[in-house]
Amino acid sequence: MQPLSAPVQPDAHVHVPERVATASPRSRSPRRPPPPGTTPRALGPFFTVAARTPRLTIALGPLITPLIPLFAPGLSANLRLNASRIFSRAMSPAEHRAFARGVVASFYAFITDMARASRQVHDPCLADAFVATIHGEPAYLATRGRGRGAVLVTAHIGSFEAGLLALRRVEPAVHVVFKRDHSAPFERLRSALRQSIGVKEAPLDDGLDTWVRLRDALLRNEVVVMQADRALPGQQSEIVPFLGGSLRVPTGPVRLARLAGAPIVPVFAIRGADRRHDIHLGPAIDAGAEAMTGPDPAVVAITRAIEAVVANHPDQWLVLDAAFEEDRHGRA
Repeated sequence: MQPLSAPVQPDAHVHVPERVATASPRSRSPRRPPPPGTTPRALGPFFTVAARTPRLTIALGPLITPLIPLFAPGLSANLRLNASRIFSRAMSPAEHRAFARGVVASFYAFITDMARASRQVHDPCLADAFVATIHGEPAYLATRGRGRGAVLVTAHIGSFEAGLLALRRVEPAVHVVFKRDHSAPFERLRSALRQSIGVKEAPLDDGLDTWVRLRDALLRNEVVVMQADRALPGQQSEIVPFLGGSLRVPTGPVRLARLAGAPIVPVFAIRGADRRHDIHLGPAIDAGAEAMTGPDPAVVAITRAIEAVVANHPDQWLVLDAAFEEDRHGRA
């Protein structure tokens, strides 16, 4: 197995009730907001522009990002709730504004990273342009050398796609589990980049077939990458203490690891000042047996790994909803 620092190789009729049929066009029901955990529809034009002119989008970032919280009161309210839980203390309005600007700037950088990478995908030095350092590589390679595949758990922090670039340096087959986003422009941008770097997508929307394919991939000693900091509607989950509140954590990564007898490895990509990323590979977690009572130890271990990263890099946690379980029913 190559070290992660090796060069990258991009590789019928329907009955309509009369009252509905004669309704005025103005009586349309209001448009539903996007489901929790998806990007707002209003950002669609931004994703399109970023994909076409990434350099211009990057240049305009310092002017645009401070304005977004001012024109998105719902977003600002959610980020105030998150900040109060993350820091576990009373915060001034200025501190809340600074935190919101930081998160928005990180989200903006994440999108421009994807756009920039999609335009440079044939550059043999692409990974070097996005990855600065890799921590925990020897232990990771030792874990992978056991030939049991690996479930890599990560979070919506920094730039997830930079971590995929690093993995493709050493892993011939990387499967990323995701749920298709409500924003079509964002989904196109993300999917195009993954396809161009040779990452295999595994949509949760496809149901049981996806889980069977992922189990088989692990049994072939391949890796599966899954987000573990947010449970989407319908996903099995557990509520785990997290910083100043509780987080609903998906149990899918642990169940998949147990199904295939694979280890779990936390991995995070943290953005640095030069727009490159430090990749952090954590100690392997043994999924073990399912807990008969109480919290699942493996789920708790994953949550603790995510908690440590969020505590150290709170403004890079790209969660624009009210993240904590205590605040979910009051989501703005």
